[in-house]
Amino acid sequence: MKVSKIQTTVGVLLVVAILVLINLIANTRFMRLDLTEDKLFSLSDASKEVVQNLDEPLTVKVFASENLSPQLNDTKRFLNDLLSGYRAYGGGKFRYEFIDPGTDEALEQEAQNYRIPPFQENVWEKDELQLKKVYLGAVFLYEDRQETIPTLQGAAGLEYNITSLIKRLTNQQSQTVGFLQGHGEPDPTQQQQPGMNAQAGAIAQFGNVLQSNYGIENVNLTDAPGVPDNIDVLMIVAPTEAIPEEDQMKIDQYIMDGGSVAWLLSTVNADLQNGTATAYRLGLDQMTRNYGFVVNPNLVADLNSSMINVQERRGFFTIQNTIKYPFFPNVNTFNENAIVVENIDMLSLFFPSSIDTTYAAEKNVNLTPVMYSGPRTLVQAGTFTINATQEWQDDLFTREHVVLGAMLEGPFPSAFSGMETDEGSVDMVGGGMTAPDGTRMFVMGDGRFIQDGYLTNPANVYMLLNAIDWLAGDTDLIALRGREFTMRTLKEISTAQKQVWKYVNWFAPPLLAILLGIVYWQIRRNRRYSEELNG
Repeated sequence: MKVSKIQTTVGVLLVVAILVLINLIANTRFMRLDLTEDKLFSLSDASKEVVQNLDEPLTVKVFASENLSPQLNDTKRFLNDLLSGYRAYGGGKFRYEFIDPGTDEALEQEAQNYRIPPFQENVWEKDELQLKKVYLGAVFLYEDRQETIPTLQGAAGLEYNITSLIKRLTNQQSQTVGFLQGHGEPDPTQQQQPGMNAQAGAIAQFGNVLQSNYGIENVNLTDAPGVPDNIDVLMIVAPTEAIPEEDQMKIDQYIMDGGSVAWLLSTVNADLQNGTATAYRLGLDQMTRNYGFVVNPNLVADLNSSMINVQERRGFFTIQNTIKYPFFPNVNTFNENAIVVENIDMLSLFFPSSIDTTYAAEKNVNLTPVMYSGPRTLVQAGTFTINATQEWQDDLFTREHVVLGAMLEGPFPSAFSGMETDEGSVDMVGGGMTAPDGTRMFVMGDGRFIQDGYLTNPANVYMLLNAIDWLAGDTDLIALRGREFTMRTLKEISTAQKQVWKYVNWFAPPLLAILLGIVYWQIRRNRRYSEELNG
């Protein structure tokens, strides 16, 4: 009997010692078992690297009310888990705290000083739904700088936003994206003005998003000796006028120096309102052919397309109708091996053109198609018929999987090899005759898809951000950008099955507890009986 008690005591002490040891290890090492499909509760390598590179302490103050709705409470809990991960990998330089302003005027004033406003939300309190003023926002403090997330409404994209914010706040992202100007290109710093034709374009929305990760700068080559040295990626977005040879040469020499270029070219001036379309004369075909591609002067239509509103005359009446418009294709056929379309389900394009990729092989350029039209495609060239009210016969869509976007890598040859200039041959202008191996380009036969007047699909922005990350050689955040929470909906069952499961939930737990109690009682009874026999 005494031996049994001693064994029991020793066993309990060993369990306590093990628990204490595990707790001590947990205080010094960060461990988490993440069983989610996409590891949503584990920090990405990109986030770990950013927080491990902190030079000075970074403090996060989260102003979060105690009583929140279940949805926002889940966001608050996920944020807490996420910040604990940053702290674990921050080497003591990442700190955070949660503050409930409640009705404390001093704390409410502090939140307002950090530009974190309260908002109204329906919450359950004392068994009734009440409209209450609540807080859920965060401020990041680093040295004498600060960045604020005023309101957190969901967990989707939260890690990407925080990691991007930390990179920006701590100057870990210092690359600059240049936007070519002077040939009718949209200005990323100019807002869409009232009355401005959507086709004239503005890309302010995309510019605002891009500034979260990169510096942006307009590049006008008219009086400049070349593309500025600080430009890491040059964007050529929807020029509407011919780009003169002198500017082409400066772009070419930027490429010869290893500069990355995104070509987003609309080759046809399509006016949906008037139903007319004519090809632009950009003068770029000879130049881009030398790099391995040409954006064809055509229009690609697809039966899988977006809806538009049109007005039709019916007798004395004008009615508004919603129809599918094949020149606004929904693209969902992607190259699975192309990193720039990772986690992209569908893109919305507008009057796109096809890309001729046949020149890449002879130029020793590695070209990877990124996206294609669908299996029922129509290509118009020369003469264009884009009237929205005409009926489109299915038998016109005889093409399939036309290339609409591509990635290129290689030692691009100069488009001006041996050409004489006022200063001599082109290799004397400042660059060489061949770009370094691994120089990158990205091309799409559509320059409208990120313009404010057309931008209705957030995936358009995400895809182009991925492309810029790839061009800049910073691909760590691409996978993180597309991380999303997937709601696992319950399988629909019949009313009878619902009743069965209801009673199972009612009676199974107490019956299980009783059964375990009986088993435990029987084991103790048998042990006591055995001890009496041996005693």
